[in-house]
Amino acid sequence: MLKHISVISFTKAIVLNSYKYSETSLICNLFSKDYGKLNIIAKGARSIKNPNKSILQPMHYIDLHYYYKPKRNIQLLKEASINNHFYYIKKNYNKLIYSYSIIELINKTIQIEKTSDIIFRLTHKVLSKINHGPNTFINIYFIFFQLQLLKFLGFQPVINQCIICNSKLNDAVFNNYIGQLCCLNCKNDDSGLIIDNKSLNVICFLSTTHVDKIEKKYNFNINLKNINQFLFQYISHHIVNINQLKTIKLLNK
Repeated sequence: MLKHISVISFTKAIVLNSYKYSETSLICNLFSKDYGKLNIIAKGARSIKNPNKSILQPMHYIDLHYYYKPKRNIQLLKEASINNHFYYIKKNYNKLIYSYSIIELINKTIQIEKTSDIIFRLTHKVLSKINHGPNTFINIYFIFFQLQLLKFLGFQPVINQCIICNSKLNDAVFNNYIGQLCCLNCKNDDSGLIIDNKSLNVICFLSTTHVDKIEKKYNFNINLKNINQFLFQYISHHIVNINQLKTIKLLNK
C-alpha cells in the first residue's frame, strides 16, 4: 500500500505553458529548480474565485507545493504563489518575444524530471536581466542564454579553430553537414552562413563573460543578425528543429 502514498514536495519553478483540462482545471508544464520539468494538474484552477489561474501563467516564477507520486505522469498541485511575474517583460513586446523564445527552448530541450539546477538558475537569471535591462541588451542576453544552454547541454560550438583542419578561425563558415564552423580554406559544398571575425569575438565574449558583467563590459558595435542565424542553424542541427518554435521563427524573419 505504501507505493500509492503521495508525498508533498516543494520547489521553485518557472511556468512554461498551461492548457485547459476538463471544465475547470489546468494542466501546467513547469521547469522546476529541484525536479526538472514537471507536469502539474491544478484542479478547479479555471473557476472564477480560484487564484491559481492567474498564478499559473507562462513565465511566472513561482513557489510550488505539489503531491508527488512516483511514476505518475501528471502530479497534483497543492498550492502555488507568485515569486516574480516579470512585470516589465509583459509591458515590452521585444522583451516578451525573446523571453518566450527562452521558455520555448527550455521546454524543447529539458527532459521530464531531469534535474538541472544550473540551467534553472541560468533561465531565471537571464529572464531577470531582460526584465530590468535596457532594450539594447535584450538580444545580447538571448544570445548569451543560448550559448550557455548549449554549453550545459554538452553542445558548445567550437569557435576558436576550424573543425576540419584545426587552424585558428578569423572568419568562418558554418558547415551544414558537420554542424560546426570551419575556416574559409575548408569551405565546400556543405558550407553555408559566413561568420566574420567581429561576430566570432562577440560569441567568444558572451561564452566566457559572467552575466552580471555583460552590460558593463560589452563594447561591440555590430549587427547581431549573423550570430542569431548561426545559433538558429546550430541548435536546429544539434538539438531541436527551431522551425517548430513559433517565437524563434518570428525572431528570424
